[in-house]
Amino acid sequence: MSAQTIIRKAEPGDLDALVALENRCFDGDRMSRRSYAAALRNPRASLLVAMAGMRLVGSAVVLRRSDSPAARLYSVAVDPTLRGRGLGARLLAEAEQAARNSGAASLRLEVKDRNRTALALYGKSGYGIIGRIAQYYADGSDALRLEKPL
Repeated sequence: MSAQTIIRKAEPGDLDALVALENRCFDGDRMSRRSYAAALRNPRASLLVAMAGMRLVGSAVVLRRSDSPAARLYSVAVDPTLRGRGLGARLLAEAEQAARNSGAASLRLEVKDRNRTALALYGKSGYGIIGRIAQYYADGSDALRLEKPL
């Protein structure tokens, strides 16, 4: 990853690149174009993008409901060609800061129970397992629910 990779708030003009990134990163359980468009308009959502020059190479989506002290990390995506270079950890740290800025007391997420890479990142970042959701994903996989106090 280049030192010139920056993380910034997403803009409406990023929509096509966000959808393309989602398609490069995930085989299923993708965020739809409609969901990204809604997140861009939602004042209770923080949508972050990582830019390597003019190329969108990562994203993170944090949602906050007014009736919950916890924010939810809805998605983190890193371009497959840049994985293993620390961009996921940077996006996670920025997502946590966005959740703090929204007044959240904690950040929660769901992750496939077999996704060892993501589980290692979240564990290293201070997340603990608070539950399991059977058959959460379209392929029938279980999810682990994780949480980190902010």
